[in-house]
Amino acid sequence: MIILLDLVIFAIVFLAGVILVFKFCIYNQKADYVHYQQLTNYQTSGNNIGRFEQNETLTILNLCGSYSEMGKQYGALVHNQLHEIYQKIVPEYFEGISARSLLSYILRLYYQFKIDDRERELLQGMVKTSGLSYQQLLSIEMLPMLITLYSGFNGDKLTDDGGSGHCSFLSVWGNLSKTGSMLIARNLDLSTAVTKLDPYYSLVIYKPSGNDNSVASFGFLGFIPGFTWINDKGLFSEYNDGRRSVPGFNLSGYIGLNTAFYAMLEAKNSAEFIQYVNNHPAFVSNFNAIVDINDSFTIEHAVKTKPVILKGQKPEANFFTNLYRANFEHAKLTMNNCVDRTRDTPSYASVRYHHIESYLTTIDKIGVSDLKQLFSTPLDDGGVYQTGNSSNYPVAEVTNYTLIGELATGKFIYSNHRNKDIWLEININDYFKK
Repeated sequence: MIILLDLVIFAIVFLAGVILVFKFCIYNQKADYVHYQQLTNYQTSGNNIGRFEQNETLTILNLCGSYSEMGKQYGALVHNQLHEIYQKIVPEYFEGISARSLLSYILRLYYQFKIDDRERELLQGMVKTSGLSYQQLLSIEMLPMLITLYSGFNGDKLTDDGGSGHCSFLSVWGNLSKTGSMLIARNLDLSTAVTKLDPYYSLVIYKPSGNDNSVASFGFLGFIPGFTWINDKGLFSEYNDGRRSVPGFNLSGYIGLNTAFYAMLEAKNSAEFIQYVNNHPAFVSNFNAIVDINDSFTIEHAVKTKPVILKGQKPEANFFTNLYRANFEHAKLTMNNCVDRTRDTPSYASVRYHHIESYLTTIDKIGVSDLKQLFSTPLDDGGVYQTGNSSNYPVAEVTNYTLIGELATGKFIYSNHRNKDIWLEININDYFKK
């Protein structure tokens, strides 16, 4: 009887394994790829036309209509690029049967359940025109997270050789601003390995029909949420990782990047954005900036903790890197307990914080050109730009892109790692009107 029971259990486990392998093979199947001529526009209905633009190192998509329509436009306009990503980069993280691919599938399954209905509609629309399945598109969307994870994510360590993302942000306004209005600078820093996505830097403008806001999202093609957002209600937001300070996970929480993207679709003002974040517990610790034309706030959101909303360090300046000012329970490192604010050996996040803090004491008025200099100057030379080969602060990461501009006018300048010396002029408000 015991032998029979063992055989039954073995058969069940074997069958489950076969099914699992079969599913892996199905999800890893090669996509049929026919290279299409690059489209400059794609019409889904009436006046709902998505448009494609290649501006030097940046791909720009301007989408409109229902979320399904915008997905169709997205898939059609960057059909070739999505297939390139899927064939050249995705296999490294999902191909075969290994611990890495298994973890990738588990994370993708978790991610799939955490996105909201609007993003599902976008992805389902992309399926209809991209030639890729829903799961294949999700695999592409997971890449920035997976590349960082497998290149040695070190959120639970106090050293900086593993390559976790560390970004910098500064906003100035009022008497500190040369224009008198809100100026913003943001560096996105990720693991050096993420530079394999350099050909796919993107600005995607979503202009949904209905009550949702139009949102401009900076990131990579195929990564729907993006990392930095501006909406047509005059709000700016950006995301920083917070695991260096407060490690851990909350499986009942939500992905911070997606939360911020959805909040920008809904929020008409800073208070509504903050309330949306407050209603969505964090999967991992993170930061958000939320900025309007009059004021700037830092949202410090530690895992399993309600977010803390902080005003800027100065009456007319707000800045942060990757260290919390609030003293969260179980925090490993904050600005209040770091070893040396000038050159803290456990985390160079405090070095960048200190460089910005010191900079604000040496200048009376700050303009876009001043922000450009600070945010493109390497860390070794007193700036916050990550070269990936610092001699004083060796870290396995680079600045992927820099975005600087004036919020009220929507005029920004942008540069990315594909060629950091090329600076593009982008008027976000013009794209909202097109």
